[in-house]
Amino acid sequence: MKIFPLLLSILLLACSAPETEVPNDILSEAVFINILKEVHLAEAKFELHKTKGMENAKKELASNYATIYKKSRITAEDFEKTLQYYAEKPEKLEQIYASVLEQISKERTTLNQQ
Repeated sequence: MKIFPLLLSILLLACSAPETEVPNDILSEAVFINILKEVHLAEAKFELHKTKGMENAKKELASNYATIYKKSRITAEDFEKTLQYYAEKPEKLEQIYASVLEQISKERTTLNQQ
């Protein structure tokens, strides 16, 4: 009878979802959220400017990406690898995008009040 609680504990521990550590070559959530926010703002700007000329809008978008990566001290490959990592974890990516939308909404509110 004393072995029953031990077996139950082992079984429960074996069934729990393991905590996975984020690999070192993946951007932290906080950094990724800020970069995603900037990327989406740059893409929104592209959508607005492409009606005035697609080539200039594409150049501006590429320049904005380069500026975002440089400011964040990452490469496009770092961003893509991190995006792929979180895309394989849909629930985590959904939380990240919720944070991005929240930050954009706060900035919009601030700008509307000025």
